[in-house]
Amino acid sequence: MNASKAQAVNRLSDAERALLCRSVRDFLSNIWPPGQAVENCARPEAMAKLWPGMARQGLSSLGSSTAEAGLGEILLVFEELGRASCPAPLLGAVAANLALANEASNTARAFVHDLHAGKASIALALGAFDGDAAAGRVEIRGETMRGRLSFVEGAQTATHLIVFTDNPAGAALLATNAGGLTVDATPGLAVPPLCDVTFADAGATWCPIARDALADIAFIARLACAGRALGAADRAFELAVEHAKVRKQFGQPIGQFQAVQHKLANCRISLDGARLALEQAGEARDDENPDWKVFASSALAFTGPALRAVSVETHRALGAIGYAEEHEAPRHFRRVHADLARFGGVTRARAELAEFLLGPVA
Repeated sequence: MNASKAQAVNRLSDAERALLCRSVRDFLSNIWPPGQAVENCARPEAMAKLWPGMARQGLSSLGSSTAEAGLGEILLVFEELGRASCPAPLLGAVAANLALANEASNTARAFVHDLHAGKASIALALGAFDGDAAAGRVEIRGETMRGRLSFVEGAQTATHLIVFTDNPAGAALLATNAGGLTVDATPGLAVPPLCDVTFADAGATWCPIARDALADIAFIARLACAGRALGAADRAFELAVEHAKVRKQFGQPIGQFQAVQHKLANCRISLDGARLALEQAGEARDDENPDWKVFASSALAFTGPALRAVSVETHRALGAIGYAEEHEAPRHFRRVHADLARFGGVTRARAELAEFLLGPVA
């Protein structure tokens, strides 16, 4: 596959982007309302309806055709997923669409067809391309795979896995019910929890893909998670503003205190700045700017601290609500911090910028 260079994208107009945003938000408000996210995650029937419903909206094919939607649109959709606290397996779908769009293998083509139809879902494991030294690696031996990978999102419910390999460079596609594959949830900050996946001679279909193309897809995954964190932080900010209008202390709403007003105003500025930075990164790639990764690293370096600060301030403004697990607010807090810590986080982004400006470390 020669996918190391993005094809030119027919960029959507502002009106079309607004229409896409409203369409996704309206769809999610019906099938996965933010206020019912906690309840829906515990309802198997709600989870079962989620992915087929997204497929009918065409969201399962996101990333498969740059002529229809580029990175800018991908980030917009992930922001809406973050707002809704929606655990849809879209990260794996986008990666699979980008990696397998031109794949001639019958197995890969059949899987992509089922993915777009909502009959299959996929989890992404970046392995050596993850950016976190603890993510693990796998070894390809003919048609089998050995090794252990960590921080895999959605592996518990996905029907398939796509695993990036570096030696040789490519992507392995396998069913989660394949023999020799074990999935273990690792409860922590992320909700639903990330997973460890162990491969003991698990059967897989391996597709050769250029190393640069895999690195590009991994970069897109990092930006998508940042976009999702932005949506979660923005929704939590809305909740905090509404709370500040009705929560009273000393006989008046807390939103009338200048200290609270100033903190929330700073949150609004940080949210707008993060959105602008991510939009610029998306536009740079969609316009085939050769330095798009510099824009991407800059966006990640700014977005990480900015959204964490917003999340902490909105958590304080919400008071005890921020600790009530039956409320949606704690899920947004978890989402922001979990997504921004992935793939090397802000430390990796700053190191990439330093290398661009100063050159590689001798």
